[in-house]
Amino acid sequence: MLLNEYQFVSCFARYIEGLIKQKKNSGYIYDSAKYTLIQFDKFCMEQNVKHPLITKELTNKWEIWRENEGKNRRAYRISVLRQLAIYMVSLGHECYIPSKFSAKSYKLPYVMNDMEIQAFMQVADAYVPQINADRFNILAEEYKVLFRFIYCCGLRVSEARKLKIKDIDFEKCTAVLRHSKGDKDRLIYIAKDVCDMCLDLITILRKKYSFYSEYLFPSSNPTNPLQVASINLKFKEFWNKTPHAKCDRHPTVHSLRYSFVVARMNRWMENGESP
Repeated sequence: MLLNEYQFVSCFARYIEGLIKQKKNSGYIYDSAKYTLIQFDKFCMEQNVKHPLITKELTNKWEIWRENEGKNRRAYRISVLRQLAIYMVSLGHECYIPSKFSAKSYKLPYVMNDMEIQAFMQVADAYVPQINADRFNILAEEYKVLFRFIYCCGLRVSEARKLKIKDIDFEKCTAVLRHSKGDKDRLIYIAKDVCDMCLDLITILRKKYSFYSEYLFPSSNPTNPLQVASINLKFKEFWNKTPHAKCDRHPTVHSLRYSFVVARMNRWMENGESP
């Protein structure tokens, strides 16, 4: 049957037709969505839906994964139903609006336990570059502090590596993260011993190596911060040297951030504090 020949017969018929008309008047071809709406129309007839109301129960039935259906197709079906629900709400009807569904699959983050964190930091502390040159020794000093800084402050990799010394208040133990997520500046609080650790790093780089940079964690070129790829590679190298490396899943640098959050929330609960 051709798309133009199909007659909508479910209780949603006039709303489906209205949505299609609105989309076409707005310049959309909308044929693919119309095909999905035909499927929904038939689905409603099969389910014996009598009242034109998109409920959570109806949505849950429509969202059920079908045999031989891919993620993209399922995501599209849910998206079309969402458009219909929004259209009906615009007409004054109370409908359940399905949440946006992504076809992407996400891996659960690896949360490192205390033993894994300690083992990782011990490897970082013991790291000695294969080439005894200032540029490599400087990076070795930085990595010892960088990974602790990310963990102790719960930061994203980009937030830590782009942090400038001028944005750190070592007396108040605070720092401003410029253009953080959402392109917003954020104020973070730093533990006193972590602040001291950063000051020691700056002192070592300047006095021992005469290396000056506006960044707390500069690359071998003082005008640039450490690169993400370099940080990821070094994290993997250190992790593979720990006794915990032989496992089904492997952490990433951001696992330090996730581990910080879990450890902090567990500590709140242990102390009887409200999250």
